[in-house]
Amino acid sequence: MFFTISIQSIYNIGQCFYYPEMKIKKEALEFILGVSKRFYPDEFGGLLRGAGDLIEEVLVIPASTYGKDFVTTRFDMVPIDHSIIGSVHSHPAYGFLPSKADLEFFRKIGFVHLIARKPYCGVEDIAAYDREGTRIHLEEV
Repeated sequence: MFFTISIQSIYNIGQCFYYPEMKIKKEALEFILGVSKRFYPDEFGGLLRGAGDLIEEVLVIPASTYGKDFVTTRFDMVPIDHSIIGSVHSHPAYGFLPSKADLEFFRKIGFVHLIARKPYCGVEDIAAYDREGTRIHLEEV
């Protein structure tokens, strides 16, 4: 017997989660800022793990591709993991407005998405968005 499981059911995409603000653990924040600096001038990307309104860690997906203006995530390499709540990627510039491609990606997985901007120094250099691209507050804990 074969089972067909959609990516939406694996990652709770169809469920409507909304938090007007998110919290991020200091360790996860420092990881995002550090790896974004290290990858510059290329973009970095990963998935966020957490529970409720708390971002706990970053999951780096094997075989992802990082470039000057893009990140490619291999969804066939993403583990079945119900703690995945969204994504993160860096912009190699001083802005963190989501592009059209970013907004399309936001709708594929999770309910919170982070964009880190240069100079990658603190929480003020990371913007949080919901899956529709609406900015939400992000607080370090």
